Order: sequence, then structure tokens, then C-alpha cells
Amino acid sequence: MEVKLLAKGYKTDDTLYQDFLEGKISEKEDYFSKEVVYIREALDFPIYMGKGSEEEKKQDFLEAFQVISHSYLNTDRDLLLDETFWHSLLLTHKREYILQNYPDIRSEKSKFYNIVLKKFDWENYIYKTILGAQYINDNIRGEDERKRFYKLIIENLDLYNYIIKYEIFRNDKFLVNILSIIDELQLSKVMKTKIKGREDLGDDERVGRRVIFEFNKSYPVVMSPMLDKEELKRLFVEYLSYYYDISQGYSHEEHLIDEMEIEKLSKEDGKALVPNYEYSYQEKSFFESNAFSREGVDGGTDLKEDLKAQVVQPSIKGKETIDLKEKIKSGEEDELLAYLEEHNLEYVDRRSKGGSIWVIGDNRIEAYLKPLEDEGIRFRYKPVGGRASKYRPAWFWYER
Repeated sequence: MEVKLLAKGYKTDDTLYQDFLEGKISEKEDYFSKEVVYIREALDFPIYMGKGSEEEKKQDFLEAFQVISHSYLNTDRDLLLDETFWHSLLLTHKREYILQNYPDIRSEKSKFYNIVLKKFDWENYIYKTILGAQYINDNIRGEDERKRFYKLIIENLDLYNYIIKYEIFRNDKFLVNILSIIDELQLSKVMKTKIKGREDLGDDERVGRRVIFEFNKSYPVVMSPMLDKEELKRLFVEYLSYYYDISQGYSHEEHLIDEMEIEKLSKEDGKALVPNYEYSYQEKSFFESNAFSREGVDGGTDLKEDLKAQVVQPSIKGKETIDLKEKIKSGEEDELLAYLEEHNLEYVDRRSKGGSIWVIGDNRIEAYLKPLEDEGIRFRYKPVGGRASKYRPAWFWYER
């Protein structure tokens, strides 16, 4: 397919708008240089997502990503990111599509310049879509997985804009890692949250923008685009904490708090939360029972329900009873560690240093930790872990 490139000065030509409406541009040689480029095909796709409902915008973006991915990415990269090429293509080959899908152009000259001849940078919808499609296709395999990442870009469009706005972050691996972190920690809604109570910031500052701002501010001391995902995640959570209370749960009580903040969980308004009863460590408790062997896992049973059913409830007594939680906290009792070892759960014991017990693992080990709540021993999940877990997903013990 032949595309004649426009000559310099076409944007300021007073007759361009009217000639476009009347379909006369192609027949006037004065508009064109002597340069011609050839591309395989140029399928139609949405070029402007600033209109319609949120759902319509999402669908337009998704269609644009998919069309560009399948029909345009084989084009030379320099040409694909060239403003003159796109303006030439739109004016000479996409007139009917544009007028049909963006009819306001017929009556508003400003719409013509904002939709068709918009500067080709991070604010241009075609530019956004091309970069996203390139980055995802270069790093993600499989149509379903690519579609999932396209949707992540759409869900986090405000943050995506700020990533591609800064040249140092126009990096495929940086984008993919950031999107993966947001997806893992279920932070899409948080990233769009408006920051309140910060007079030092602008009127419409969003959490995601400020996180990227912090990455930008730390460059080149911190070479963020070069970091692997786990290193990037640590910084991401740190920068997030500057603008958002990361002790708040995002879903399923997945709290992002570090070891130094564990003590806060057992306090409310400066007063320690004290249980209104004590557990008696006598008779046969969950520590002594063999009910929690891994046999239940292989048997295909509902592990959580099976474990819950097999918990032997501790007896509750008064002041004469032994406070098992206090002994576990001080390290005097090792029954908890024995239980973790019995079930082949990796852990890090930091109690001797004033810390907690960290059990390494993701949501899949919850079934082994949940029954401990009946003994007053609770673990809280931290997707990004902490220093003790070397920032691997982990559960830490805390006193509620």
C-alpha cells in the first residue's frame, strides 16, 4: 500500500481542513513531498478515545491494541512512530472512516486538529496504543496473556500515560514489570485514587502518578528501568507508602506493611488490644494432634473445611491458665515452630530481635495457617513480604 508523505508546513495551510472535508487533499500535489512509503496494509482502528462512556473507551482501546498488534507492528519502527507518516495516512486513506466515527469534525475545526492532526507524543492515542502494543508483543507470549496486559494498560491508563511521558521509562520491561506488580497486588483502583489532604501537591494528583514521579526523581541514582521485578517491587511499595496508607487492605486482607509496622496492628488509639480471655494450654491442642498431616491434601478433600473440622478447640480458663500466645511471642514455647515444620512450611523466626515469625509462601498456604486462629494465633498475608522473607510473599504472626 502506497502512502504519499505530506510536505512541511501542511499543518498551517488554511485550506487543509476544508479540503479534507471535501475529499480534495489527494488530488492537490502541493500538499505532498516527493517521498513515498509502502506498508503491507492499513486496517481501520479507533484513533481517538476521548469520547463515549468508559466502557466504550475501553472497548475502543482494546480494538486498537489488537488491530495494531496484528496489522501494523511489522512496519519499520521509525516509520511507525513518525508523525508525518500517520498524518499522511489519516488524511489520504482514512477520511471516510474518520468522518463516520468522529462526525463532530464536520462542524468543529478544533476537533479536526485534536483528533486527526494531534501532536504525535504521549498524549496522542495512536502513539499510546503503538507503544503499548510493541512492548506487550515483545515481552508477552500468547494471545490471551497479551489481551490481559492490554486490559491492564487500559485499567491503569493514567499511570501508563505518566510512564510513557518520561523518556527514561519508555522501556518495555519496566512497563511490563510495573503492570505485573499492580496486578499481583491488586492496586489498579489505588493507582487512580485522588490524593487528599496534601496542600503541597496539585489539585488533581493521583497515587499512580506520584509513584512514577518518585521513580523519576530517584533517577539516575536508582536505575529503575534496569531493575528486575522483585527489586522494582520493593521500591514501588516504598514510593506507594509516601502517598497511600499501605496498611489498608486491598482485597482479602492483603496488607502491605513492613516489619517495623507490625506493632501498630496490636494497638488502637495508643492502647494495646488485650484478649478478654486466656487460652489454657492443656489437654490435646492442635500442636499435639496429628490431624493436620498433608494426607488430606492428596486425598482431594476440601482442605480448609477438613482442617477446620479437625481443630480441637482449646479450653478457656481464668487467671490460672498459661497464656500460650505470650510464650510463643517470647520464644519460650516451640510448639508453633514444630507445627510449621510438621507441614514443611518454611519460616523465619525474628522474635529474638523484637520481630515476628514469618512463614514463607503465598495464598496457597493459608489453609495451614487459618486453623491457628482458633488458638488465638493469627497470621497476616503480605504479598511483597519483608526484609525477613527477602521480599518473597509471606505471612507474619501478629497479636490482635
